[in-house]
Amino acid sequence: MSTVLPAPVDLPDPPGSPEALATVLDQLTSAGFSAGLTVHLLQPTAAVPGWQGADAAAAAGSIAAAGAVAADLHDALTAAAVRLEDHAGLWSSVLTRVRSLREDQHHQFASAAARLATLLDDVPGVGLGAVTPPAAVALVREVAGADAARSAQHTALLADLADDAVSVAAVLAWLGGPFGGAGRPGDVERVTLRLAAVLPGWGDGALTALGVQAADELDGPGTAQELDDAARRWTAHAAAPVFADALLGRLGQDGVTWLLTLLGNRTVVAEREPLAGLLAAAVGAAGPGSRAAEVLAGVRIDPADPDGTPDVVAVGAGTVLSAVAAGGRAAGAVGSAAAWGRQVLAREAAQDATAVERTTATMPDPVAAALAVLADAGDPAAAAGLLADAGSWTTLLARRWPDGAAGDLAAVVDLAARAPGAPQAAGAALQALGQGLRPGTADQVLVDDVTLTAVGGAVAGLVAGQVHVVLPVLRAAAGAVAEGVDDATDTVLRGLGHLLADEARVRTVGAAVGAALAAGPGGPAAGEVAGGFVAVEEYGQRIAHVLAWSREHERAIDREIVWTMAVTGPTQLVRGLTGAVVGELAGAAQERLGFDGTVDVGPDTGATYAAWDARRWAGAALGSAGGDSPEVGTAAEAGFARATELLGRPVPPDPSLLDQLDELQGDPPEPDDGDGHRPTGRR
Repeated sequence: MSTVLPAPVDLPDPPGSPEALATVLDQLTSAGFSAGLTVHLLQPTAAVPGWQGADAAAAAGSIAAAGAVAADLHDALTAAAVRLEDHAGLWSSVLTRVRSLREDQHHQFASAAARLATLLDDVPGVGLGAVTPPAAVALVREVAGADAARSAQHTALLADLADDAVSVAAVLAWLGGPFGGAGRPGDVERVTLRLAAVLPGWGDGALTALGVQAADELDGPGTAQELDDAARRWTAHAAAPVFADALLGRLGQDGVTWLLTLLGNRTVVAEREPLAGLLAAAVGAAGPGSRAAEVLAGVRIDPADPDGTPDVVAVGAGTVLSAVAAGGRAAGAVGSAAAWGRQVLAREAAQDATAVERTTATMPDPVAAALAVLADAGDPAAAAGLLADAGSWTTLLARRWPDGAAGDLAAVVDLAARAPGAPQAAGAALQALGQGLRPGTADQVLVDDVTLTAVGGAVAGLVAGQVHVVLPVLRAAAGAVAEGVDDATDTVLRGLGHLLADEARVRTVGAAVGAALAAGPGGPAAGEVAGGFVAVEEYGQRIAHVLAWSREHERAIDREIVWTMAVTGPTQLVRGLTGAVVGELAGAAQERLGFDGTVDVGPDTGATYAAWDARRWAGAALGSAGGDSPEVGTAAEAGFARATELLGRPVPPDPSLLDQLDELQGDPPEPDDGDGHRPTGRR
């Protein structure tokens, strides 16, 4: 063994600063005293002298809230001070013991060094191969063993202190719980948010400052990760209206639009998107008339801009609205959902494509998201506001919807039926349903049959609830003379017929019309209206078959175009006898596979109604109001005849461009065979 003493082990002081801990204890003691004094001062203040009514109640409530917070704070600060004082005592004890270990170490090493020198001096020839004295070896071993024991004691002391520090941290986190603390970074903001809710007079200013700070972080330079981190940090605060006002007010219309653009360029799930969560919370907290609501209302999605940026903004808005619905914040977001929904619908109509189709081809669909928010919020006025325009109805009814979205549309229609704006919504619905049905019009019928099947019951309920919108139109049609009715009335009348193509919807609307006629003065005038209604019902049966034919016609033309591009064109490149054979085979296959443009929907099997049905329905509907008066029956037949003449008999649409090209090339058109089978394809 070496006869050299080992290096002393390191025995540092415990980490941290006793002086800093003492300062914290002084501050806690002072704060606890102030909180206790506040409790003492507030206890006798049961009411504000001279205040009465609501002001007095509000003031008393504020005083009571402040007293409760002060009492909780006094208890928490007192408990924290006691626990930290115990920790400070342990720290002082550990520090004293560590210093004692170092003193022992210093004394032993100094003494051992002197003794070792003496022992080695007494041995001649040390260093020249002489035997080391056993006493010297024993001394070195003694010093090394004692130092190892001191190191173990030092380690145990610091471990005890660290364990106590962990316990103190847990206690402090628990004591901060009633104030919103969680014992994690960000507690200052969380406690501020909690106290702001309890003490609004104090909290408004604090939350405003935090909202401005958050907006500067979100709108400033930084990476995507830094933006997401900031969004996560401030999301909980954004649910506070004052914070939302400051945040969105600071961002302004341009800042919010920029954030929506960022979201629209991301392909993520809305519920997992930090920025979407933050904006959803702020949108949900934007109360009517607030600065936040004003900023959100200023966000524009230009319908006519050919650039794709408005579509990206629309998808970003859809992401936020999806997060609103997922987070249960729909009640506060109805204004934004209705306003953004209207703008997106207008853009879809102008661009003839959805925002999703023009951007990422992924969800969320902003219109579906807006409907989900409106359906969850249950706000009739907001729902009616979205449906007050015929253009919105046209786009809504022409769409194919994601799973579940048609149900949200039906729910929104049901809500609109209970709103003061229901008459406008009902009239707009009928205008949309009647679009393109008037003979000679250039407008297309844009209603998707799947969508109308899904929401038709709700639309019928809306219209039935606003029968006063329907009766004047029926009255005009049943009493029409040679000049007919104006274009708007004609469109609504045909839209009503379109709605009545389904028997269940006929029962819903018919019951409302009949009840309204029975409750009126009755007589021949009511009989005319009843006859007009039956005529519209007859029109609905015929239009259902024609629209089915028209839809199949469009599909047939699409199939024919695909065949022409994929098969007919290439086969025409084959020359000679082989080409003729290939052409014949291709033509036969085209016809057999249904790619020749032929339309076959079968005969019109819908119910038919005549003047006698009008007379009978008028008698049943009017009851005692009509009695068995021949005049009422005659009037019903006359109203039926006039309305039928006005509406005319629906016919299938004009031939396609391909058919017209065939005619120009000398191929004679084949006539309809009377049962709904009409060849329209190229031969």
